[in-house]
Amino acid sequence: MHYDATDEWEKSFLEIYVRHNAMACLLIPMSDLERGIAFAKSHPDRVIPYAEIDIDSPTVVEDINKVYSMGFRGLGELFAKGRKNYNDPKYDTIWAMAERLKMPVAPHTGILADGSMSTMRPAFLADIASRHPNLFIHAAHFGNPWYEEAAEATRRNKNLYFDLSGSSLIKKENDPGYWNQWLWWTDMLGKAHIPKDAVPAWEKILFATDEGPDALEENIRRFNKALDACNVSEETRAKCYGLTIAKVLGINTGGIN
Repeated sequence: MHYDATDEWEKSFLEIYVRHNAMACLLIPMSDLERGIAFAKSHPDRVIPYAEIDIDSPTVVEDINKVYSMGFRGLGELFAKGRKNYNDPKYDTIWAMAERLKMPVAPHTGILADGSMSTMRPAFLADIASRHPNLFIHAAHFGNPWYEEAAEATRRNKNLYFDLSGSSLIKKENDPGYWNQWLWWTDMLGKAHIPKDAVPAWEKILFATDEGPDALEENIRRFNKALDACNVSEETRAKCYGLTIAKVLGINTGGIN
C-alpha cells in the first residue's frame, strides 16, 4: 500500500493494522524517504519499507544505493512511464542491482490512472525474471487487463508473483470464480509442460490493497470472495496473505496472521 506522510494517515494505519495484527509493505515516495523510514523503524512489527524510486531518473543508481543504506527492504511501486518497456536494456542496471542487493521489486502492471498501459505488460517482467533468477518480483495488479499473460508469466518463472489489488476484484465482484481460468495448473503439477519447480497456481498471487488503511477490511472481503469461489486451500491462503513475502524477507511470522 502507498504511504501518506501525514500524522492522520500514520495514526489510522497503526490503529487498523494493530487491530488486525497485520504488516504492510509501505511504498514510500522519494520526497518522504526520511519520514517514511523513521516511521518504519519505529514500527518494525507493522511496516516493511519500500522506496518508490523513479526508474527513469538519471540518478537511479545513486538512489538505489541511498535507499538501501537507509534500510529500505524493497523497491516499488515502479512505473515504466518513459516510453520504454520494463525489459528495455536501459533498465538492466536496476534489475541487476536489486538482485545483487536482495531487494524485491514491485513494478506496476497494466493500466494507469492516466490511461497509459503499453509499456507495463506482464510479459516484459517475464523476460526480467528469466534473466535475473535471484530477483524476487511481486508485481501489482495481475497485469490488468492482461490476466492470461500475467498467469503464464508467473507459471513459468518461479521468482515472479502478482497481487490482485486495484479494480480487478471490483470488476469481477459478481464472477469471483473467474480467476481459475487463468490460474489453472494446480491439478497439472508434475505433468507435461509444467515446470518441475512449479507451485500451486494461487500460491503465485499475493494479497494487497492499493488503498488507504481504512479499506483493509473491504479488500480482505473481496480477496476472500475470490479465494472461496476458487476453492483455495487454507495453506495456500496463508501464503497469499503474508507467508510468501515473510519468507522472502526473512520476517518472523510468529503471532502474525
